[in-house]
Amino acid sequence: MSAPRPNQLYVVISLALVLFLLGLVGLWTFQASYLTKQLQENLDIIVELEDGHTEMQRTALMTDIATATYHKPGSQPEYISKQAALEAMGDDLQRDLNDLGLNNPLLDVVTFNVPVPYLQTDSLANIAAAIQAKPGVAAVFYQENFVERIAANARRLGYVLFGLAGLFALIAGLLIHNTVRLSLYANRFTIKTQELVGASWGFISKPYLWRAIGQGILAGLIAIGGVVGLQFWLQTVLPELNLFAEPLPLVYLYGGILLLGLVINFVSHYVVVRRYLRLRLDDLY
Repeated sequence: MSAPRPNQLYVVISLALVLFLLGLVGLWTFQASYLTKQLQENLDIIVELEDGHTEMQRTALMTDIATATYHKPGSQPEYISKQAALEAMGDDLQRDLNDLGLNNPLLDVVTFNVPVPYLQTDSLANIAAAIQAKPGVAAVFYQENFVERIAANARRLGYVLFGLAGLFALIAGLLIHNTVRLSLYANRFTIKTQELVGASWGFISKPYLWRAIGQGILAGLIAIGGVVGLQFWLQTVLPELNLFAEPLPLVYLYGGILLLGLVINFVSHYVVVRRYLRLRLDDLY
């Protein structure tokens, strides 16, 4: 098998680079969405218990929370005693309280998390009201403004990434179209000659379009390989990112890169070949 011509190789490399950049935008989009979701779901709802609550009341409360529809699946409510909370604040605070002759001012608390759909102002208010009415509960706290800020920032980030993806797609189409036009420039007389001897446009276009499909698939595979390689490298450097935590969106991303490479290259070849077929013979010089 002969090596590809330099112009054909240039088409593949150019398309692969553009698809790689688009893949990075897509990866950034999925990862930002995943991290935002994780941050939201790790937001603690804090339930302060009355100073004189009983162990039975605390156990019943934790059971009710664990079995509630608003509780995050796969997690468990956590009980933190007031002594453990004081120790977590450091020895200096304990010494200061002892020096002042004060008792531990903290209360026992139960913390839990809720799924993203329940992180709405009205939903959180309803959850807090329901828990507040249970025996042994003193108060319920959550960072309402923090939730709203996360949601607003996530929406703004989504708009920015969508705009970047659209801009990159436009640049990709223009770049690959010009690259294909230069690649087929040397074949313009062959294309026109085939038409003059009676070959149909479909017959003339077929080999170029099949080549376009092959180039698009090859460029897409190269770009996917680059994105996957970058993911593995980032996962070793920053394992807390969990880049492979949600495989289904990644499958969509890889499939989108492959499909986009095929479509861009196919459409560009189709438009350029038809353009040369429409030109008069004198216009080819």
